[in-house]
Amino acid sequence: MKKARDLHLLLKTIRRSSTTTTPKMDPSDRYCFSPILRWNPEVENYFIKAYGADHFSIISKALTRPSSYSCVRVNTLKSTSDAVIEKLLEIIKEKGFDGDCHGKEGSGTNENVGSPLEESLKNGPIVKCQIPGLEYVLFVKGTGPHMIDYGYVPGAPPKEVIVSRKCAEAVLRGAQVFVPGVMACSAHVEKGDTVAVSAAIEQRNPNGGWAIGITRGTVLQGLQTDPYYFERNGLYIGQGTATMSRAGLFRASKGIAVDMNNRVFRLPSFYDVLEGEIFLQNLPSIVTAHALDPQKGERILDMCAAPGGKTTAIAILMKDEGELVALDRSHNKVQDIQKLAAEMSLTCITTYKLDVLKAIRQRNEADDINTNQSSNSLWFHEEKASSSTAEGFNLDKTCEDNVSNAIENGGTYVSKADIRKAKRRMRNGPGRNQCVGGRVENSKGFYPDSFDRVLLDAPCSALGLRPRLFVGEMYDKPW
Repeated sequence: MKKARDLHLLLKTIRRSSTTTTPKMDPSDRYCFSPILRWNPEVENYFIKAYGADHFSIISKALTRPSSYSCVRVNTLKSTSDAVIEKLLEIIKEKGFDGDCHGKEGSGTNENVGSPLEESLKNGPIVKCQIPGLEYVLFVKGTGPHMIDYGYVPGAPPKEVIVSRKCAEAVLRGAQVFVPGVMACSAHVEKGDTVAVSAAIEQRNPNGGWAIGITRGTVLQGLQTDPYYFERNGLYIGQGTATMSRAGLFRASKGIAVDMNNRVFRLPSFYDVLEGEIFLQNLPSIVTAHALDPQKGERILDMCAAPGGKTTAIAILMKDEGELVALDRSHNKVQDIQKLAAEMSLTCITTYKLDVLKAIRQRNEADDINTNQSSNSLWFHEEKASSSTAEGFNLDKTCEDNVSNAIENGGTYVSKADIRKAKRRMRNGPGRNQCVGGRVENSKGFYPDSFDRVLLDAPCSALGLRPRLFVGEMYDKPW
């Protein structure tokens, strides 16, 4: 009996102590945006020694916040800065964003206080870049951080959607929440419900690595037993309206999941806006292409080209005259470059799948690839593809005529289902293994002194990207 009584007292003491140590939640601390950037310890120590603890803390905080303006590059081969400004002002007005561009709330520090850019943006939401030669660059003003009332009531937490870290970073720059970025959602969320949006940041796992630790489709109860409940304190990026039910969020493969109408940082979204006329790009990347000083008719090599922002900037500065060779070692990334070049109607860009570490070709190798022939071949394929598209409206009739002629000449009967399949096959073209241009071009490299200019730039390490909510794995070494 004594042992049983002692055990009961011990369990009661443990239960009492665990209850008292449970963190109490202050809504103002939880439902806000105050992230702490996680670094690799070795890298963090290196920077602290280099900058000092206080200055490095300021740098880390600034990295978690988006710029107070969006930088837009105008495709001067299609439009002008003045024309784009007029169109963007109209779009901003239609979206009701122009009223947001003249105020700022919250305790955040404005990174541009007193700067010429900040002074210029006081005159309107869109201004041209004042740097000589960069008049084709526009700055679109945003605001933030804003204080948001998420409607927290004790015992009745707001409905919530957790998004991946990369999705959250995009939302902070003005994007909507798309279906692939949704990780978890509260129960009983229906279309039209107002939801709080929080970010899932990578955490240390038992193996010493980093992982989100949330299974996609997890049901949130708003309780402290939810996955990484306390780790999400201060990681709320805004409020929005669910565009589909909870079941729809995890059944759909694409589309907007949450329409973000109340953001911590309010920057206009440029998704599907003036496609081909403008390109959203950070100023350091634009300056990189400008510093290269490309000229019409030159042969230029971009050694780390994906996703194609600087590549297309160089092509526009060349007036789309000459040859710009763009390399990347990933098949999909090369296709991204091709897609962007086509969107901006640029024809001087030739893409290759190639590791730049193997880009130098020795003189004693067999000259089995001629760049000019490749370029001509690509041009021929594009002409052939466009010709096929132009003649597409005749495919159905041609297919039916062929079948009709075959039957009249004593051929076997062909069912309507087979005719429909033949139509689809002719309309869609051959499969990937047989189609022309379905695979990206490979290259064995280039001889020394083959190019007038070569771009291999530091921004390809993603140092210029903001915001960043996690860098624990991005920089493993301080060099």
